Amino acid sequence: MGWAEAKWTVDQILQKIGQAPNNMRAFTAFSVSKTEIGLKFLEPEDSYSDGNLICSVGGVMIRMSETGYPTNTSEGELVIDNKELGKYETEEFVVGGLVEGKTYYFSAFPYSTQGVFNLATNESNHASAAPADGEKVNITINIDDDSAFNSVSVTCVNETDGTKTKSATLTATQRTCSFTVPIGDTYHIEYGAEDGYSKPDNTVSKVSVAGATTDYEATYYYFTATINVTFPAGATLTCASGGTTYTATTSTGSYQFKVHAVGTWVVTATQNGESVSSNVVITSDGQTESIELSFVKIYGISRDKTASSPVWARTDEAVGMTATASVGATAGASNFGNCYPWSGIARETLSTGDVMVKIPKFYFQRYREGNIEHIRIADKKTTGFELHPAFNHTGVEVDYIYVGAYKTSSNNKSVSGASPQVSQTRATFRSNAKAKGAGWSLWDVAVLSAIQMLMLVEFATNNMQSAIGRGYCDSNSAAISTGSCNSVANLTGRPAGTDGKVDVVWRGIEGLWGNVWEWVDGVNWNDGTYYVCNDPSKYADDTATNYTALSFKGATNWSSSYITEEGLDTGDNEHVMLPAAAGSGSESTYDCDACWSSTGWRVFRHGGFWDLGSLCGLFTAILSDTSSDSYTDIGSRLLYIPS
Repeated sequence: MGWAEAKWTVDQILQKIGQAPNNMRAFTAFSVSKTEIGLKFLEPEDSYSDGNLICSVGGVMIRMSETGYPTNTSEGELVIDNKELGKYETEEFVVGGLVEGKTYYFSAFPYSTQGVFNLATNESNHASAAPADGEKVNITINIDDDSAFNSVSVTCVNETDGTKTKSATLTATQRTCSFTVPIGDTYHIEYGAEDGYSKPDNTVSKVSVAGATTDYEATYYYFTATINVTFPAGATLTCASGGTTYTATTSTGSYQFKVHAVGTWVVTATQNGESVSSNVVITSDGQTESIELSFVKIYGISRDKTASSPVWARTDEAVGMTATASVGATAGASNFGNCYPWSGIARETLSTGDVMVKIPKFYFQRYREGNIEHIRIADKKTTGFELHPAFNHTGVEVDYIYVGAYKTSSNNKSVSGASPQVSQTRATFRSNAKAKGAGWSLWDVAVLSAIQMLMLVEFATNNMQSAIGRGYCDSNSAAISTGSCNSVANLTGRPAGTDGKVDVVWRGIEGLWGNVWEWVDGVNWNDGTYYVCNDPSKYADDTATNYTALSFKGATNWSSSYITEEGLDTGDNEHVMLPAAAGSGSESTYDCDACWSSTGWRVFRHGGFWDLGSLCGLFTAILSDTSSDSYTDIGSRLLYIPS
């Protein structure tokens, strides 16, 4: 008889006389309540030998004892004799009537269809558990350097029933504690803070499982970073992150915080109802950061309005600051680039396809002390300053406005590479702009004023043709397309080429003077009286209705006259800068720009055109056009005020 035949014979005999099954594939016991234990188990698979079935599993008997694992099918108490194989793999079988806290031992005896039991004491066939009322939570803290560690409070927060929240105090020598959470309650662990050490994160919420044990471990790192703060003297200073807040013990204007955790620390100064904050990100032990807090930053200029020099003196935070424009490949530089609101001025392409320049809101003062005129710009609201009207049309405050980056083209857009639209009346340009939709209009005297103030404070001179460039204005024969300044560094200055033969740009706004004139809305003129309005829905020509007369006037006979003084209204329109006196100036004195005027109702155009030379400029104004006039050298610029 060969080996294969002999093995087959043996297998047949084993199948007839019986072969014990293998050990259990799974067997666990766990607490369900203070009187119940749950069992989950999976019987062994059938046994084969070279493809021959030698043992078919018939079921499993489970027996229980309070003294140890039963060793045979007669010891202990019968729990279940299960013949539905696989039934309790995921479904629990509950053993009831037990004593809380007592350990019960369970042995599984799988058997074959011939009734042969597996009596092996293999651990796969054993499970034990004790009935319990909740989950045991063990907490251990580690301390990397305990030289300065005193104690912390560790709290097991019961989110289901706050009365069952418990705490323990841990120290450098006592670093462990335990809690029991009732079955089904939701809980999490909160670690207390110890000065000089990083605070571990609290644990996530967890539902208590009867009889389960969960171990939590956290480490306190000895950690110190320094935050040096300069702040307004007299203010209250705090430094906070998460649940930790430090308060400065002095209000002298300089303080050093020692913080003990990574993360974002918010440093806040508060005084007289004003508050200013700055975020400091701490990432490593020993890190040092320095910040300065100021309730308001004010940038100012002043000038004797009777002086022929166009230069303004810098005041307030602007003292010592400088600004130069780019010329060709030579980039200019401005200290104002990191100062609000200048830092927020940027080109954006809106959903309409229009390329616009976003200008953020700011607050201003414009006043005179004798002959000394002051212009001051504040980065936030503060006593004595008002929001510039460009950001408060019709009494509705906005955080920013959009001014056309380019002169308006024939498709009623502000885009690069297009010819400026000309030969239309101001009213037609106004109507076309408003047709673009809600918030759209022709740019107005309030927006022009905002730009004039920002440029004056940045460059501290009236002579913008000298500071930035003459503009496209010297003996040229026709307008040029928009976008010629797109490559100018910082978008302030002029491209390469002969000054006067190339356009200019300031912070993304191209051609504020030169190339073609621009109609400006919101201002009318009648026999020397200026009338202004700040409601685009009421802009109209040849009317004082809905307009306010300015307190200063102009002459009606200006003709290529260099401006010597911009008027200052004594009412609510002190922001408006329009000619009040002209005649004895020049391209390099006083305002350095020119004006024209006439009698009767007139509308306002600004800036100059391709052949006006030194008469062009930021303040150049014509007040001699009628509302029906339209010329090939007058265009417009768009304004969008978001709602």
